[in-house]
Amino acid sequence: MLLKFTSPDMFNTSLINVATNQRAYDILTIPLPDGDSSLPKKLSTLSDPHSAERRQTILTDATGNIVANIIWNGRRPDITILDEKVGALTDLFGSSTYDSCQPKILAIPTRFDTEFIWTATPESLTLFDYDTETIKGTFYQNVVRISTRSKVPKSRLTSLSKSKHSSASPDFLHSTSSVSLWSSSSRSTEDQEPAAQLLKSIFISPRIPGLGSNYLEFASHPLAHDIEIILSFLMMEILRRGRFNLPPYVFGKPKLWQEARNSFIRRLRRNTI
Repeated sequence: MLLKFTSPDMFNTSLINVATNQRAYDILTIPLPDGDSSLPKKLSTLSDPHSAERRQTILTDATGNIVANIIWNGRRPDITILDEKVGALTDLFGSSTYDSCQPKILAIPTRFDTEFIWTATPESLTLFDYDTETIKGTFYQNVVRISTRSKVPKSRLTSLSKSKHSSASPDFLHSTSSVSLWSSSSRSTEDQEPAAQLLKSIFISPRIPGLGSNYLEFASHPLAHDIEIILSFLMMEILRRGRFNLPPYVFGKPKLWQEARNSFIRRLRRNTI
């Protein structure tokens, strides 16, 4: 799956499925003032009332259903994914330690597969499968996407049909552009021409902050919901910035946040009636 962020603020954005050009998820973060009783009861926070900054991040799917909820006490999250109360940030991952033998790499295993490792460097953030030695996910930041179609031999198409999502080579971590291949059809190979069309995405860094867009590409895992992978990428990005002394993510009020919150509450009530 390839998702495009509609906003540079990763906690106030929509995620567009590039394959369908349809909105897949919405992410909204709102302040939670003390004594605010206007939120639905199931969305109210039980966080420490003495915390200086209290926020709530809500992730909804294309139908408006809440798929993840985060209560922030300052910069400490309390995470819920679907019906599971995950808890603190350390509970979202398999371990809170990193490989000290490689000071320029932050490596944290996932909680759903010990062979799947979140791998961060000062320049990149990926999900790496050590069992197959392939990249299963990449967070592209401030890039320009160029979409082209290329012809692929039938023999190559047959191998692609066994896995809908292909994985990028680790060499792309050190290149100025990355390539992503996605099958353009779900039909069996018997119905395909000897040379079929595949959608190819090339990501190029413009070297100018803010000129490009952010994309998240990943392959689904049978033991984890897609929203957990998406949320883990966002949390890993916060950890990556802190680990390598990069500019930290700064929570900011979305434009007209009061109207944004009221709009969300109205949508939620319509969906629950």
